[in-house]
Amino acid sequence: MSENNQEKEMEKTGKKRWQIIAAGCLAGGLAIGLVIGTFFGYRMSRVRTKMAKEKQVEKEKSGKYYQVAKEVSLGKYRGLKISLVPTEEDLQNEIDSVIQEYTNYEQKKGTAHDGDMVYGEFEGRIGGVKMEELCGSDYIDIGGKEWLEDFENAFIGMKTGKTKKVSVKVPEGSYGNDRIDGKTVQFKLKLKYICGDAIEPDYNNEFIQSISDYQTVEEYNEHLKEELVKSAEEEKAEYAWSEVMEKSDIKNYPEDMVAAAKKEVLQGYYDMADVQGCTHDEMFQSFGFADEPDFVENQLEELALDTVKEIMVAQAVANKEGISYTKKEYASLLEEEYENNKSSYDSEEDYEKSNKSYLEHTALIEKVKSWIDKETTYERDEKK
Repeated sequence: MSENNQEKEMEKTGKKRWQIIAAGCLAGGLAIGLVIGTFFGYRMSRVRTKMAKEKQVEKEKSGKYYQVAKEVSLGKYRGLKISLVPTEEDLQNEIDSVIQEYTNYEQKKGTAHDGDMVYGEFEGRIGGVKMEELCGSDYIDIGGKEWLEDFENAFIGMKTGKTKKVSVKVPEGSYGNDRIDGKTVQFKLKLKYICGDAIEPDYNNEFIQSISDYQTVEEYNEHLKEELVKSAEEEKAEYAWSEVMEKSDIKNYPEDMVAAAKKEVLQGYYDMADVQGCTHDEMFQSFGFADEPDFVENQLEELALDTVKEIMVAQAVANKEGISYTKKEYASLLEEEYENNKSSYDSEEDYEKSNKSYLEHTALIEKVKSWIDKETTYERDEKK
């Protein structure tokens, strides 16, 4: 029942493609007599040189041709050493997650209100046909926007032990299932209880035996460490890239790049709203903001600067190492991105036209990440 959270993201890049262009001019002229020809060539050379310099200054002022190498102070990006061994903090976070998963709540009776967490049973049918994907029981945080909004709100005013029938329209893209998305579901709900104080389990051998095939806490913790290592292995390129980003600095953020990045970040949220079938304000509210103006005032600038920094750092590394993406890699990215956002655009061509710079930046960033990944040494064993 949870709505897809297409956070790939939320953190998408800006709209301008940056290149380094060296302006130059060819001095010359027709040799009409030695003196006249030399004089004419000299004058033309100076005029052309002046024009070229003026044009170069204008290019460097514009985002399109901004010389990123001058504004990026790169940290170490070759020969990095990244540890994939989980820390004690990593392990504790996993343990806390397990405890949270098996936490129960005091079972209270009464009438459910907005803001309550309740435990309910639900059975969904479309056109009279029972849909197994829409049946089950779970905790529902009313107003938490983790479920369909109308589904959550249906529990408001219900008394414990009572049942209720309600129709809920499922927005396009919510399940990624054509049998459900865009359809109206007839739900039969039952409110089992309202959640009171949390009752956390003791993390001991008896608890471990009740939730797994392991016998002791030590054995289970080793299992959690192995899972953390697998996850780190899958994300190792991102770890290396984060290290490069952290160690690099931007001396000056081009204003037009930041402006373009702000538009791109907002467009990312708009596209998510389209997929989820909600308003722009509702989308921003699901991320903890009062509305779009609240997001713009308190978060947009920071996200735009992060976006621009990623673009500029990637371009600086690419310039130094001669890194570029292929047409095939770009086409593959375009296909994938359009598939994720097709509900907001008429065609792949329409999507590319509206997101050309974003696609080019993303393609280059991914190529640079891959290059850095290959240049990085990953430590997989604990130091004795």
